[in-house]
Amino acid sequence: MLKKIIFLFTALSLSVANPILAKTYRNVALISSSTQYNEDNIAQIKQTFEKKGYLVNTKYLNQVVSDFGYVNTDQSRANVLIAALSDKHIDILWMVRGGAGAMNLIPALYANKDLLKKAKPKIIVGFSDVTAIHYFVNTILGWPSVHGVVAAYNKEMSKPDNETATINDRESIPWIKTLLAHGILYKNFIPLNQPALQPIQGNLLGGNFTLIQSFFATRYEHDFTNDLLILEDTGVSFRQLDRSLHQLLYKTNFKPKAIIFGQFYPLDPTDEQRLMYKTVIEAFAKKTTIPIYYFPYFGHGRENKPIILGREATISCAPQQEYCTFKQK
Repeated sequence: MLKKIIFLFTALSLSVANPILAKTYRNVALISSSTQYNEDNIAQIKQTFEKKGYLVNTKYLNQVVSDFGYVNTDQSRANVLIAALSDKHIDILWMVRGGAGAMNLIPALYANKDLLKKAKPKIIVGFSDVTAIHYFVNTILGWPSVHGVVAAYNKEMSKPDNETATINDRESIPWIKTLLAHGILYKNFIPLNQPALQPIQGNLLGGNFTLIQSFFATRYEHDFTNDLLILEDTGVSFRQLDRSLHQLLYKTNFKPKAIIFGQFYPLDPTDEQRLMYKTVIEAFAKKTTIPIYYFPYFGHGRENKPIILGREATISCAPQQEYCTFKQK
C-alpha cells in the first residue's frame, strides 16, 4: 500500500512539474510571417487575448516592412518563425494576420525540419496565407494546427458598426484547449455527389486553395491519397475557380479521400454570386469520383469556423437527409 502511495505521489509530482504534460495551451506568442500588420493594433490584440484567459507575449513580432510589404525580409521572417517553433515555453503561435509571403519561408523550414522535430509541438492558429505554415507542420512535423481566425480579424477585434466590419467579424477567438480536448461537430456539410453519401474518415489537411496549388509539381508536394482535403479562397473569380478545378481533374496521382469546399464568393455576396460559385463546385463534383462536400462557413467570410488540421476527421450522412455531419475528436 505504501509503495502504491509513493508511486501515485511521484506520478502526480512529475505531471505538475512537466509543462508539456500539463497541456494548458494558455501561453500564446503573437507572430506574423506574411504581410505587414498594423502595429497600433497590437496592444488591443494582447489585451483582448488576455481577457479570454491567455498569457500573451509579443517577443516574436519583429516588423521592418520589406519592399514587397511583408513583415520583414524572407530570411528574418524564417529565423523568427523557426525560433518561435523551437520555444519550449510557448504552447500556441497565433498569427496576427495572413496576406502573402509565407510560401517564401518553406525552404528554410524544410532545411531545419530535423531540429524542429525535436521541439515541443506548438499549435499554429490562423488561415489564408498561414496555410503554407499549416502545410509544413501538419505534413512534416506531424503537429496538428487550427485553421481559424487570426489575431487581428475576429469578432472581438471588430467594431460594432457595419461600415467598418471585416472578415470573420462574427467568429470569436476560440479557447484552444477546449477545441483540442472536445473536438468539433458540424452538422451542415452538404454532399454534392453520390460518393459523398458514404461514410468517410481520414486525416484532414488543406486551407487556402491558392497556397495548396502552389505546392503542386514542386519538391514539397504532399501525396493527399489518405487525406481529407478542405479548400477555400478569396479574390478568385468563378471562371478562375472553374479552371483550377479542371486542373484537379487532370492532375495525375491525385486521389484524396474527399474534398470539402469552403467559401469562395466575396465577403458580401449577392445571391447570384453565391449560386454561381456553388454551381462551379457542383459541376466539378459531377465529373469526379472523389466525394465532394460544401461548407461555406470556412474561409474569408463573416464566419470562419475553426477546423483542426492534421487530425482525423469523419463525415457521415444519414439516409434521406440534406446535410452530413463532420466530426473531429
